[in-house]
Amino acid sequence: MSASLSPQKATPSPSQNLRVLVLRNFLFGTRRNMVGAVWQPFVLHLGASKSLLGLLESIGGFQGIVSTAMLPLGGWLSDRRGRKPFVVLASALGFVTLASFALAGWVREWRLLIPGVVLLGLTAIARPVVDCITAESATSDAHGSAFSLTVMGFAVSGVFAPALGGFLADRYGFLAVLLTGAAMELITLCVMGLALTETLPPEHRTMARASELPALVRRVITPPARLRSFYIAVAIDMFAFGTGAAILFGLLSREYGFSPLQLGLLSSAQSVTWAISQLFAGRQVDKRGCVPFLVLSEAIAVVVATGWLLAKSYAVFLALHALLGFAVATWVPAFLAWIAKSVPEGQRAEEIGRLGAFRGLLSFPAPYVGGLLYEAIGFRGPILANLIGAAIVIVLLWLFVGEPKSCQGGGE
Repeated sequence: MSASLSPQKATPSPSQNLRVLVLRNFLFGTRRNMVGAVWQPFVLHLGASKSLLGLLESIGGFQGIVSTAMLPLGGWLSDRRGRKPFVVLASALGFVTLASFALAGWVREWRLLIPGVVLLGLTAIARPVVDCITAESATSDAHGSAFSLTVMGFAVSGVFAPALGGFLADRYGFLAVLLTGAAMELITLCVMGLALTETLPPEHRTMARASELPALVRRVITPPARLRSFYIAVAIDMFAFGTGAAILFGLLSREYGFSPLQLGLLSSAQSVTWAISQLFAGRQVDKRGCVPFLVLSEAIAVVVATGWLLAKSYAVFLALHALLGFAVATWVPAFLAWIAKSVPEGQRAEEIGRLGAFRGLLSFPAPYVGGLLYEAIGFRGPILANLIGAAIVIVLLWLFVGEPKSCQGGGE
């Protein structure tokens, strides 16, 4: 057995783990971007309605109810039992998820997607764990840069993977995309099992007692007073995103008839600007603080949503998605660095999971609400909800969210 797999070894090489996470995010991002570019058209192709598409997203999507439940549980367990096992488990679940989606496509039955989206939600158990490993593999004054570096793997994959997914769907059908995604998830599972090093020392591990779970649930629904304004602001941000941007590809395919390849190119345009600007944005967060970049990200989102309301051509949507890449690049390192610097290291994974769960509890109905708004009002309904929510978040961040002491500017 290699040293990286030994349960007794807990002295990771920071540079090694960061490199492994960059590769993991590249592989994971390739799978997610390929499938994500065609997911909503695929669901509609199987006969589901727009509101049912929103319901599936609300069950097991990025902010779905199952994902929400997994976030605090994953963080709580990893603070007690270690980081690596949950990252490996998530990749295994991801492989089974893609296989179940392929089965649904093979028999052309959208109801078979339901167990798949539940499994997809279970993979969120690793989301706070990966962020925690990143934070534990870098010094406090370099968290923004570390998060930007690891996220770069995902951003770079987004340059080509969505267009590749759209091309495969147009040329060979949705099933080819899903099977390719399953293969990518299997490769990710192998990489995590062989190369990732545990970051929680053996002496810090304790028993995970079921009797502690009620207290964990109470902590999820009652965020710490010093973090409450941040919790509320980012929860509203996720709800706003869920009503509009999260179901945008389905809206565009129904409203404008964009093909899977065209939708993939939209994602690629976003990822190009995201990848180009990500490392620079992370360094600026380390130098100048988190909140200004959170506000900047929301301001860009307001401009983009306004553009979606006014756009009439594919070229305009393509340009708007390129602009959206800057919003992602500024939000991700600022958001992750803010929370990483705001809690003690021994509670970091649990706090990241609790924050994710709080956001999810308030926002998981958002895609379903967006689908209902579309059916009642049309394209403008969910996009207006997205725009108004982003504007509210700007006000909350600017007036009520301060910088953690270690996250304030102080760079050159």
